[in-house]
Amino acid sequence: MKILHAIGGGEFGGAEQHILELLEILSRHAVDPVVVCFYNSTFAEELRKRNIRVIVLDTYGRFDFRLVKGLTRVFQEEKPELIHSHGVKANFFCRLAARSLPRVPIVTTIHSVLRYDYPNPLAYFLASRMELWTRKWNDHYIAISNSIKQSLESDGVKSQDITLIHHGIPIEEFKTEDAPEEIRRSLGLPADAFVIGTVSRLVAVKGLTDLMQAFILLAEEHPRVHWLVIGDGPEKGPLENMAKEAGISDRVHFAGFRQDVPRCLHAMDLFISPSYSEGLGLSLLEAMAAKKPVISTMVGGIADFLVDYLNGLVIPTKNPEEIKQNIVILMEDEDLRMKLAEAGYRTVKEEYTLTHMAMKTKELYRQLIRANTK
Repeated sequence: MKILHAIGGGEFGGAEQHILELLEILSRHAVDPVVVCFYNSTFAEELRKRNIRVIVLDTYGRFDFRLVKGLTRVFQEEKPELIHSHGVKANFFCRLAARSLPRVPIVTTIHSVLRYDYPNPLAYFLASRMELWTRKWNDHYIAISNSIKQSLESDGVKSQDITLIHHGIPIEEFKTEDAPEEIRRSLGLPADAFVIGTVSRLVAVKGLTDLMQAFILLAEEHPRVHWLVIGDGPEKGPLENMAKEAGISDRVHFAGFRQDVPRCLHAMDLFISPSYSEGLGLSLLEAMAAKKPVISTMVGGIADFLVDYLNGLVIPTKNPEEIKQNIVILMEDEDLRMKLAEAGYRTVKEEYTLTHMAMKTKELYRQLIRANTK
């Protein structure tokens, strides 16, 4: 099957990582993938490293209707059996471009709830209009969590046009032979610190300001506690300023965007996600795959797999005091940390592997292509 994936690709987040991992497996199982993206950035380079063919349409402006012609030309040359789009911009332009072609099914993966991706009201209005106006030309949707499936249904998408396929984790990559002390040293962390960690885009919806407020309270009472922040984004400056004003800059370690996240996770004693919205909560599953105890808000797709005091601890959104209290609970109870870590690992191993995700996706491709040829 020749499958064409399309995504903006200007940043490297969960959707981009998902495509890389999905296509690495599918390319070994009778799928010929090609990816179209609109920026020649980290994502495009990572595709090339994995010998996945990528076409970059980066000669157009940020929102340039000439992209329709550019995509139409690519579709005509590549002749895919199915088009798989990701993200508002790619969805919009792919659906318009495909209208002029012989019938090709279009499937869209919905990675997140739109209203949380665009905090600016005008930006959200425009993005939602782009998405909703072109849905009539889309054939099928992949929802990565039950909450996203329900959101689509509430928007009027028929249940039979949605397939639930959870993202998978390359669980074997989250083991390491390196000693935690050596990993900490490479990240500038004291060997004897108690390290809480996050892996996230540094944007407002991730709730990291709440965690900083909690950490400031925690740091006053627990001198061994450090926070490792992996990721980048517009909230980095404000978070750094909060740490500086509280006099704890030496206890908060901004590691930036990293390509060795599985290794970095082993520098942590616990992982925390104070997010207000998640499509699935991929970083949380990755921490569980690394056998780290997790604390998280119960938002979006996280409700599909997290059970309080079974495989993690659940905290309310926007509540720094509760965040602090739950961190202290795990700091003081090593047995509970070990119990949650082992249960979290089992959750990932039994239900959230890459192979399971890839084979369900491949079967959906087969069904849609078969239905299109009847």
